[in-house]
Amino acid sequence: MKKLQLLILTLLIPFLGFTQNDSWVRFQVQFDFYAPAESNFFMVSDSTLDSTFYYQPTQSYEYLDTIINLVSGDYTISLTDNYGDGWVSQFPASFKMGNTCQGDIINWDPVLGSFFLRDTTVNILPCAPPSTGCTDPNALNFDPTATLDDGSCTYPPCGGFLNSSATQICLPNGQALINFNWEVDTTNINCEIVRFWYSNANGVGPFQYGLGPNATNFEVYAGNGQMPPQWSVEHYGIVEFADGSVSDTIFFTPISCIEGCTDPTQPTYNPWATIDDGSCSGTTCDYTEYQVTMEITFDNWPNETSWELYSGGVVIDSAILGTYSFNDVGQTYTYTFCTNQTLGFELVVADSYGDGMAGSTSGGSMDGMIVIYDCNGDTIWYMDNPGFGDTLLSGTQFGVACNTYADIFGCTDDDYQEYDPTATIDDGSCVNLHIYGCTDTSAFNYDPTATILDLVPDCQYQLHLYDAGGDGWGNSYIGVYQNGINFGTYQIPPGIYQDSFTLVLDAGIPVQVYYFEVGGPQQPPEEVQFQTWHNSFKLTNANDVVLMYEGQNPFANNGQGALQSFAPPFWTIYSAIPYCGDYCIEGVLGCMDPLSFNYDSLANMDDGSCIPFILGCTNNLAFNYDSLANLDDGSCIPISYGCTDTIADNYNSLANTDDGSCYYIGCTDTTALNYDPTATVNNGCVYPIYGCTDPTAFNYDATANVDDGSCLPIIFGCMDATSFNYNPLANTDNGSCIPVVFGCIDPTQFNYDPTANTDNGSCIQFIYGCTDSTAINYDPVANTDNGSCIPVLLGCTDSIALNYNALANTDDGSCIMPIYGCTDANAFNYDPTANTDDGSCIAFVYGCMDATQFNYNPLANADNGSCIPFVYGCTDPTQFNYNFNANTDNGSCISYIYGCTDSTAFNYNINANTDNGSCVSIINGCTDSTAINYDPLANIDDGSCIAELLGCTDSTAINYNILANTDDGSCIATVLGCTDPLAFNYSILANVDDGSCIPVVLGCTDPTQFNYNLNANTDDGSCMPYIYGCMDATAFNYDPLANTDNGSCIAVIFGCTNSTALNYNILANTDNGTCILPITGCTDVSAANYDPLANTSDSTACLYDAGCYQGEGLPYWLNDGCFAWVIDVDNYCCTNDWDASCQSMYDYCQQGWPTSIEDVSSLGIVVYPNPTKNIITIETRLEVEIEVYDMMGRLLIEEKNTKRLDLSDLSNGLYNLSIIYNNKRYSKQIIKQ
Repeated sequence: MKKLQLLILTLLIPFLGFTQNDSWVRFQVQFDFYAPAESNFFMVSDSTLDSTFYYQPTQSYEYLDTIINLVSGDYTISLTDNYGDGWVSQFPASFKMGNTCQGDIINWDPVLGSFFLRDTTVNILPCAPPSTGCTDPNALNFDPTATLDDGSCTYPPCGGFLNSSATQICLPNGQALINFNWEVDTTNINCEIVRFWYSNANGVGPFQYGLGPNATNFEVYAGNGQMPPQWSVEHYGIVEFADGSVSDTIFFTPISCIEGCTDPTQPTYNPWATIDDGSCSGTTCDYTEYQVTMEITFDNWPNETSWELYSGGVVIDSAILGTYSFNDVGQTYTYTFCTNQTLGFELVVADSYGDGMAGSTSGGSMDGMIVIYDCNGDTIWYMDNPGFGDTLLSGTQFGVACNTYADIFGCTDDDYQEYDPTATIDDGSCVNLHIYGCTDTSAFNYDPTATILDLVPDCQYQLHLYDAGGDGWGNSYIGVYQNGINFGTYQIPPGIYQDSFTLVLDAGIPVQVYYFEVGGPQQPPEEVQFQTWHNSFKLTNANDVVLMYEGQNPFANNGQGALQSFAPPFWTIYSAIPYCGDYCIEGVLGCMDPLSFNYDSLANMDDGSCIPFILGCTNNLAFNYDSLANLDDGSCIPISYGCTDTIADNYNSLANTDDGSCYYIGCTDTTALNYDPTATVNNGCVYPIYGCTDPTAFNYDATANVDDGSCLPIIFGCMDATSFNYNPLANTDNGSCIPVVFGCIDPTQFNYDPTANTDNGSCIQFIYGCTDSTAINYDPVANTDNGSCIPVLLGCTDSIALNYNALANTDDGSCIMPIYGCTDANAFNYDPTANTDDGSCIAFVYGCMDATQFNYNPLANADNGSCIPFVYGCTDPTQFNYNFNANTDNGSCISYIYGCTDSTAFNYNINANTDNGSCVSIINGCTDSTAINYDPLANIDDGSCIAELLGCTDSTAINYNILANTDDGSCIATVLGCTDPLAFNYSILANVDDGSCIPVVLGCTDPTQFNYNLNANTDDGSCMPYIYGCMDATAFNYDPLANTDNGSCIAVIFGCTNSTALNYNILANTDNGTCILPITGCTDVSAANYDPLANTSDSTACLYDAGCYQGEGLPYWLNDGCFAWVIDVDNYCCTNDWDASCQSMYDYCQQGWPTSIEDVSSLGIVVYPNPTKNIITIETRLEVEIEVYDMMGRLLIEEKNTKRLDLSDLSNGLYNLSIIYNNKRYSKQIIKQ
């Protein structure tokens, strides 16, 4: 048991001078917490007016127990409290005065009531002085003569705790109460409990509290239980026993007493809540109440309106006259109440002017409205007559129980395209995974396969806290929670007006900021409310874009702009969706070909506008002027006149411009065969001679030069009429005649003659058969062998013979008949005459056939000489005298006895018969373990031990001790080095100079610098960095500051440096004023608006006939693709008037919004812009329903048949848009930024 150093001040005044005093009193006083600053008491004699006793406590909860001697008589006892609230704080004080003669003269327990001074007059009678000592008969030092216990009793030590624990109780007022519990050992009757000591880790206490002797618990307030979890500290409790001993410490750390929804799956989940208050079902009211919500919208005269809400005849909330001002015209305020389920509620509305809330009838423009809903959103009551006069009564109304959240089946995984943010139960409908990528069609890295924008996953946000009063947030604080991660709590201490904290938040996932408004001790609600009006916070990203900014205008909307409305619960939740950017890269259209005439170095998306460099002569006076050339290549050639026709007889190869001087020599007579229509000079004609001019013809005429069609073709052939192949049409014999050969010319006949060409009727048919006269089946009639001949096969044809031949067809008498017997020459009964084995063979069994031998085998029929005689001995191989040769055991075995058999060994065993290798040789040496030459291997001391002498044994050390034999670690090593403190390499550790000192050489020691000094060892700050650049003063990029030429000089190249010019020279770096600027227009001659002056084509400017009813240019359309896209999406725009809807869709396309099929629903619905700042346009001709949900699945906006959604009231972040038509839902994720 421990002894506790008590902080009780006990004054035991000795009984001195009792000859003058005839009485005495004892004071027992328990002071309260504020006593050191506020309280004291004193005692004054009424007869002498002298102060008999005065006491001022110095510690909170101090306990006084003292005795004073006095003269009997009347006395005034006075208690003071300079604060005026009496001796009552968290734990009431007590005051007791008395003696053994009169008992309790004063007994105020507790001291109640508020007072500055409380006094009373008492009469003290004579009373013999007490005999002090131990009056407890159970004590070890009990004094039976003592009449007053002086606290000196001693007892056996108490047993302490058997069990101890601590629990926490969260009270309705938000306080946390700790209940310390224990069970003591009651076997020792003196172990009564006298007091309890309390303290905590924040330095509060220790405080003492008196307890009854059989107390088993003590409760203490742990402070405001609504503080954040990380502010909880450890609390300590110790029980003091009557013998002065104390218990072990009971430790306990309370948790926060924050009521709320503790189910993380519910929309109302509060991550800081530790006590479930049933609000997961949508209400914070208790089980006896129903939650109702009132919305009040003011007319033009809000200052006239006041109201009270009653439940059970009691006003539970109100707004007095003057609460609202003209700033509230048209404003709607929302109030939430908890009303009695049984008694219901009634709303009383008053109007001071007497015209109700009908502003439109009193010179205003609007009427007011009041609607009361239950917690399911259904209307309970509404104001149906704004002109109610002075007073409007709702009558008794009743709320209803909140509906539980209905299960919504759908895809709950946002990684899938089918994700439904309103679904609470996954129904397995998730099928198609999202493909993350850039969905912006105008972006450089647009991915047409992507189904969802690939966002930057997280980024830093700054949480800025503000305190306009600079007095600190008190007990209020902010908590940040996102996606299951609790970021902790934050607040501002007194003395500063702003503080910031860095958070890393996930993109696309809602972040909740909780503002907890917690009042301090004895802090009135008005003070807490005023403090909250000072508080505000802002959440911004790294670019200072605001995600949330709350509380910055607390007095707006009649105070509803403050962070907390001061209605239960004591926190407010703010939610928004962080946006960290996306991976889309802005597309820059232009020509990306660096070799093109109009190359744009800033472009990352080629728009097909590249114009290639066209080298050529650009001088229109030159012979080879090229109108298409945009860059002159110096190839211009001056005009040279002459005949330029290469076929002319006077062709001039030096001329490049024809001057009409060409002439042509030839026949100029049109009747001649060689007439040349191009000839201008006649040089002789050739006239016609008719005939066959074909040299291959039969009647070719070599003199003819004009064919008259008389040519006959040559026909080769046999012209002999007696020949087999005579040709009557042939006119030229070619020697091919064949004489007639008679015979059989039918190839299917037996005597077919392949040389015959004329049949003479001699053909004979084929007769098939065996034509071999030696064969068994020879056919003498056959003339054609058909392969059926069977040769004669000789052999034994008797099937029972040993050599029967199944193939033989002619027996040759060779058959051998069988002889049965044993045919195995290795068998015991082998028969050499047998040729057929009958299974009677008997195998040889070899062995010893001598019955007197050790290995006699009675089954053997052939002795193999293997007989072994009997050999007697020990046959057990585990025995010491095992006989390897013995085959018959004679009982002579001797067991092994292991040990050392070496008689010279240290551990020789005389009884051992088998050496086990354990012999230890005798080792002489020092066996004293304290000696320096102790030999742990020695087993016989030889008197050589040497005592230990400590010192430095290192002969190289400065303090080497030649006598030492044991190093004690005191050696100081010799450190060689430079000992000159002025040297460059001076070593502070060196104690012996080795001559290595190097003098200091100043200079630049940085080898990367321009003036690096290889010899310098000490840098003097003179280093000059290399400045690389072109040092040629005639170069285009000459750098006068450079000190090192890096070969980067660029020669001056003159030309057009304007990249927008047609003759832009990408190689030029100095403009020479030759630029030709483009004239953009439609260069297509087939277009309706072809521009002959344009030198740069703008295909999007051309107008073409689209065949539609109306359109741009009537009936022409701009060739930019957007009109065609509009028609594809909505054919109405082609077959009917081009209306505002068509123009809106066209503008959408023109602004670069997505036009791929996945960006247009199957119903032809277009949603844009996305992302947006505030306004979303929904382009459709259908009657649709529009719903907007946050990422928690909460419905934020619900509209019908609208084309514009205003998102300005929503925070920046991701939202889900649902468009419903004909019971089909089209969902799309939208971004507000």
